[in-house]
Amino acid sequence: MVSLPAGPLLFDTGIYIRLSRGEDYLRLREDPTVFHRTILTAVVAAELYAGTRDHREKRNLDELCQAHNALGHFSSPSADAWIETGILLRLAQNISGQIDFVHHFRDLLIAQEAVRARATLVTENAKDFARWRSLLARSRKILKLFNPS
Repeated sequence: MVSLPAGPLLFDTGIYIRLSRGEDYLRLREDPTVFHRTILTAVVAAELYAGTRDHREKRNLDELCQAHNALGHFSSPSADAWIETGILLRLAQNISGQIDFVHHFRDLLIAQEAVRARATLVTENAKDFARWRSLLARSRKILKLFNPS
């Protein structure tokens, strides 16, 4: 994995999944400075909880959420962010045609949380998030993306 950018970080769900399965990004576990500048959003946490396979995985995720919360690095989208996400998705549909709202709603919420936290969104799914970056730029919001692969 290449060096991460400076400043606050927000990892997309896929990064956590690959890390928890020992597939990649193991260095993230070993570097406490990365953890101390990472924001965990409730959107990502919910996706991770939905994918837990046993009580051990759930307990590990509970501990991760509690640790981020203790640092003040656990975020949740506001009511305004939820509404703006719906409006932005409607705009995206008007621009691009049919959009699967269910699939993209969470990604846009994650992107909005990264913008709000002034964090770089670390994701392997840079193509989809580049679309959201362009859409957010219409509202003068800057989404910083980083693809670690």
